[in-house]
Amino acid sequence: MKPAANPFVKQAALLGVSYFIGRLLGFAYRLPLTSKIGDEGNAWYTTSHHVYAVMLIIVAGALPTVVSKLVSERVALGQYRNAHNVFKTTMTFATILGVAMGIIMWFGARWISDLLNSPQTFYAIRALAPTLGILGAIGTFRGYFLGMKTSMPVVLSQTAEQFFNAGFSILLAYIFFEAGRLHRSVAGAAAGTGIGALAGLLVLIFLYSLVQRDFKKRIFKDLNPPFENERGQLKIILLTALPIIAGTGLYALGTPIDQGMANARIAASGAFSFEEISILVGQFGGKFLLLSGLPVAMAIAISTAVIPEISSANSLNDKKGVGSHINTALRLAMLISIPSAVGMAVLADPILALLFPSFPEGGVLLRWGAVIVVFMAVNQILTGSLQGVGKVTMPLVAAFFALLVKIPVNYFLMAVPGINIMGAIISTIACYLVASGMNLFFLYKSTQLMPRFDEALIKPLGSSIVMGLSCWGLYRGLAVIIPNALATVLTLILGVVIYVVMMMLMRGLNSSDIAMLPLPKKAVRWLMG
Repeated sequence: MKPAANPFVKQAALLGVSYFIGRLLGFAYRLPLTSKIGDEGNAWYTTSHHVYAVMLIIVAGALPTVVSKLVSERVALGQYRNAHNVFKTTMTFATILGVAMGIIMWFGARWISDLLNSPQTFYAIRALAPTLGILGAIGTFRGYFLGMKTSMPVVLSQTAEQFFNAGFSILLAYIFFEAGRLHRSVAGAAAGTGIGALAGLLVLIFLYSLVQRDFKKRIFKDLNPPFENERGQLKIILLTALPIIAGTGLYALGTPIDQGMANARIAASGAFSFEEISILVGQFGGKFLLLSGLPVAMAIAISTAVIPEISSANSLNDKKGVGSHINTALRLAMLISIPSAVGMAVLADPILALLFPSFPEGGVLLRWGAVIVVFMAVNQILTGSLQGVGKVTMPLVAAFFALLVKIPVNYFLMAVPGINIMGAIISTIACYLVASGMNLFFLYKSTQLMPRFDEALIKPLGSSIVMGLSCWGLYRGLAVIIPNALATVLTLILGVVIYVVMMMLMRGLNSSDIAMLPLPKKAVRWLMG
């Protein structure tokens, strides 16, 4: 029997692998970088990237979503000329905006660094500024390819970007390192981000040159009115992008809010010294957020892949297709996020000892906070679904009220000595529960469709419980006879095998899921019977 896979599942799998590799590289290159620039230089590097992240959201945070949505809607109606014009209009606008924000960041670097009370970040902020001029073009290209239902160019460009970013960040940090002039090394590392972005853009331009002839053939044959003008398209682009940018920005504010309130509120308890508070905040930001972000990256990829599919079905008034894509996306997200959360909870301490052998503390945050991965994944799919059906302002409303809940929970719980930094975990759970609940209500109200949570949750949860109990026993048995690192790695590998076998026994994997597993073709054919 020949394995068959849903094209959407394939797209999501490709994007998921790309996002995951990117997160892993982002984690991996910080290790040698930190060994060179130290904790002080790492603080300057991180601060400058916080500034860059805000600018990134403004310039390109919504572009892949917006362009893929608008392009896929027009392609579904056979309006290839309008689809290509959306690409051109967005490219012009985004490039101008990126250059303008880059100029602002360059000339405002001194003011920004002084405002942050970190004058040493001046050079790193300036080193990052030129990157903004590239990001608009990158986001537009990626959105266009996704809207045309092809994710491979996006995957290749993201992979190239991350490899060049990691390599040149380390290389330039070492080249520019001088005793007593650490800011130069930090600026060199920051410049690696721009080199990575340039590499990603060049890959996209090359791949576009290979397919543009086919795209233009469709455009010349397109005689389907109405033909949209640039001004009208720009208005649609802005009305679609601004709520998405604002919503993304609100969620992004969650981390600095947690870290900023933690310093003040834990200190207010009077039970911890400044050094102890710094350690707690470091465990939350440098361990919990870092590790929980890896499985969430897969949900982001699935959400990115499903938006053009839902937009296409919605533009054709295909309600059944919209519901099918939402349920498929939710099921895929749960297939990954539930076992990831259970594995993180069960093996929290061994995982931290493996990755941070010198500073393995913080397992309690990972153990109790792992459930956040599931809530974030659900919210990501619901947000993408609403954006796919054109309700782009509703996720913004949900994000706003979710953030309103987070702040008072942080305020009261962090000041309790026995809770301290766990307050940030609890407030994040509350934040995403509120956001998911509101987005689910908005989705049902807008489409009269209720996602099949029973299908998405029951089998992955049952299989994950068996996997978790097995991993708990396996690790404790292996740790007695072999070192922690090897015991942890073997347990994680065996845990994946146990989960897949349990899902097959419970008939929780279909042909599309099995076909995308990283297994030899003979093994895939055997699994599919």
